[in-house]
Amino acid sequence: MSFQEFLDLYLKPKVAWEKLKEKHFTIQQLYLKYIIFFAFIPALGHFLGFVVFRDYYVNAIKKFLEMAEKDAQQSELTIRYMQTLMAELQDNDITQELLMMITTYGFELFKPVVLTAIIFFLAPAFGGIKDPVKSFTVATFALIPSWVAGIFYIMNSPISMFVIFMGMFYTFYLVFIGGEKVLDIPSEKSKNFQFIIVVVILYLVISGIVGQVETTITYKILGVIGG
Repeated sequence: MSFQEFLDLYLKPKVAWEKLKEKHFTIQQLYLKYIIFFAFIPALGHFLGFVVFRDYYVNAIKKFLEMAEKDAQQSELTIRYMQTLMAELQDNDITQELLMMITTYGFELFKPVVLTAIIFFLAPAFGGIKDPVKSFTVATFALIPSWVAGIFYIMNSPISMFVIFMGMFYTFYLVFIGGEKVLDIPSEKSKNFQFIIVVVILYLVISGIVGQVETTITYKILGVIGG
């Protein structure tokens, strides 16, 4: 795929994703050419944020903890994790921050698998084809905008959160386009719209579960559990 074809996937998705159906990738190619690079961006954003803009994160965590004290439903593990993260940021331990970056990177590498599984099992139910490689192709190229937006983790601010949200929104929009153009989900009778709604719900639910696992692992890295 040429650089221009790659750009067209995001600048002219309704046309370019029609052509994507004719492209033939392997899962290995997608990982080596795209995923290992783009999935690193959010991890790098977090690392640079913790190192370069440390004070912004410390202040944001302080505000979170102040609000959490008034919220009885807030997870105790989350509160302890945030307290430990703030202490680690104040200690300026670069080794732990590197380990956290690697952990984040590992979970980002896992995201295409989660999204692929959802797309693969849902597409046939909405009239689309059941093709694991094409499902993985859709998931990979759709996730790239959210990965690129992840560089904004470098600074904890409302603008950063808005950009990250828009990146995820565009990811789901591309899955919507890919469902019709690549996986042949019929656009009539709102089948494609129903497909993306279910994809979004399942992806957010699973991401929440995976996020809790990531929080627990990071918590262990910070030396609180079992340390």
